Amino acid sequence: MNFKNLHIAISLIIVLLCATIVFGQEEKETMKLPVITLTQGILNFNGDIGYNRLNEPLIAHSGFEFGIQNHTDGRLTFGLFILAGQITGEVSSINRNQNFRTSIFSESLRARYEWISHTRADQILIPYITAGIEFLTFNTKADLLDASGKSYFYWTDGTVRNEAQTETNGSAPQTHRDYKYETNVRDANLDGTGKYSQTSFAVPIGLGVRFKLSPKTSLDFSSVLHKTFTDYIDGITSKGKGERAGNDKNDNYFFTSVGFKIDLGTPRIRTTKKDKYRPDVTGVNFTELTNDDADGDGIPDVKDDSSATPNANKVDEKGKPIDTDDDGIPDYRDKELNSQPYAVVNEDGETITEEMVEAQFRKDSLAALPAVIEYLRAYDKLAERKPDVEQRWTSQKAAENPRDHTVIPAVYRRLDADQNGYITPKEISIAIDEYMSKKSPYSVQQFFDLIDFFFVQK
Repeated sequence: MNFKNLHIAISLIIVLLCATIVFGQEEKETMKLPVITLTQGILNFNGDIGYNRLNEPLIAHSGFEFGIQNHTDGRLTFGLFILAGQITGEVSSINRNQNFRTSIFSESLRARYEWISHTRADQILIPYITAGIEFLTFNTKADLLDASGKSYFYWTDGTVRNEAQTETNGSAPQTHRDYKYETNVRDANLDGTGKYSQTSFAVPIGLGVRFKLSPKTSLDFSSVLHKTFTDYIDGITSKGKGERAGNDKNDNYFFTSVGFKIDLGTPRIRTTKKDKYRPDVTGVNFTELTNDDADGDGIPDVKDDSSATPNANKVDEKGKPIDTDDDGIPDYRDKELNSQPYAVVNEDGETITEEMVEAQFRKDSLAALPAVIEYLRAYDKLAERKPDVEQRWTSQKAAENPRDHTVIPAVYRRLDADQNGYITPKEISIAIDEYMSKKSPYSVQQFFDLIDFFFVQK
């Protein structure tokens, strides 16, 4: 594989993608700025040296990544990422002592798919997966010499000395590693591999979760495995001998990180003190709300004066249930569809007259009290819809007995609020409310005499 040509190709693709992200736009649309991510994390190595077996140490170093992605309202995004950092590996045992450190720099193109739409206002945690292609450069070094340029010798007693262990030099002076990684592994040609390439193609694959801070900003928590196509990152390969012998598997590394993401393409929402008390309508689909019809009567809720009509076929253009006889009871629950104008009706739309209620009262005044109350409540509802009904009632009484007008007893005159000489249904309804709430000045007998007077007054 010609990595130089591959690097050039990937670099050109990155430039083109960057131009598309920043400047790309459809005709007659406003340019959308990209999404920027700044990420800090740790790099862990997996290879011949590193966390390859349980008895080997896990050593991590910091890494920094910069990302730029296209702005979109969809779940799939594309972006370019630049990662820089250091990777260190150590193995220390009786039979093997190896170490390395390398700086890495990678450029990658990745696709990212979020499992939940980020436009949902109620969604704070958004999981995602990511994958792509990557070009990696590295420069491996090892700490093989002390400050004076002498090699380290690892003895079986766990000490480090400046002489090889023999049966006769048990008193050789001890030394300590200086961790300066002075030896360039490729230039030293320790395994006869020559000038091998310090670049590689890689495939980053990972998953994460995005924590929304606001419509424009969020935190990204992720872990990405970078599967490389080289076995030279740690300087140990299957071509090595003795302690330097490795396996034939390619080296990989993980980048576990948290990043700050800002979507420059999302409009900034300016808030005021008044906005504190306003509901958050981010992500609300107002088109759907405009067309919602909760009761299925064919009239959208925003135009429906009665959004709980159970019968979708009997409403007017404003969504109100049809009331053919105009008695205040919709046809779908009206048992008397042809009530007379100004008729007093019960909850089923059936006419109630004074004569009907009076007949029950004459039969049993106490048992008839609920019927009296029902009639007066129905009359009050009629008066609310047709305010002139009270005048009509008074005129009808006067027309029935023009010469014989019953005088209101003195004890009840306080109830004649309109001073028309009659105790009207509205006025006696007020008297009943007083009595029921224990605010009436009348005794039980006076209360029932009042109802009796209501029926007999002329």
